[in-house]
Amino acid sequence: MLTAWADESGSRPDLDPGAYLLAAVLCEEDDTAELRKAMEGLRIGEKKLHWHGSSSDRRADLVRAVAELPVTGLIVVHCDRDADDRRHRRKCMEFLLPHLADMPCSTITFESRGTVDHSDLATMQMLRSRRAIDATLRIEHAVGLVEPALWAADIVCGAVVQARIGNSDYLDVLGSGVELHAI
Repeated sequence: MLTAWADESGSRPDLDPGAYLLAAVLCEEDDTAELRKAMEGLRIGEKKLHWHGSSSDRRADLVRAVAELPVTGLIVVHCDRDADDRRHRRKCMEFLLPHLADMPCSTITFESRGTVDHSDLATMQMLRSRRAIDATLRIEHAVGLVEPALWAADIVCGAVVQARIGNSDYLDVLGSGVELHAI
C-alpha cells in the first residue's frame, strides 16, 4: 500500500502570479524508513531541510537525492489570481485526494499548519460525502521539524516552482518520477 507526504508552496508572485502548488511524494509503506533516513542524511546543520534559502548547488544535491529514492511525485498546480491560500489548497486537494485513493494510497501526511489543519479534514469529509473518495484514505498532520519524509515533498515542490519560472534543470533530474497536473 502506498503512503504520501505532502507540502504546499506558492510560486513566485512576480513571475508566476496566482499559482499555488500542492506536491505529494508517494512511496510504498515499507520504503518509508528509507525515505526518512535519506532525508535525515541530507541535513547539514539545519533543523529541517528546506528548499527556500538553499543555494543552487544545494538544491541540485537535494533533487538528485530524491530522484534516487523509490518515490514518485504527484503535483497539482491551481492558478487563480483572486484565490486565497485556503481556496487554492482546497481546489488542489479536491483533485489530489481522489487520485491518491484510486492508486490506492492509505495515508497522506501534510505538514501541520496548526489551527487550520481542521480544514483539510473538512475537505476530505466533503469528498467522502460526494463519494469522490472512500474511507480507506486517511489524512494526518505532522510537524515539519520532526518528520523528514515531508522534506522530500518540499524539494519536489521547489523543483516544480523553478520549472514554472523558467529553470527546468531541477525538474528534469526528477524526470518521469513526477506527474504534474494544472487545474
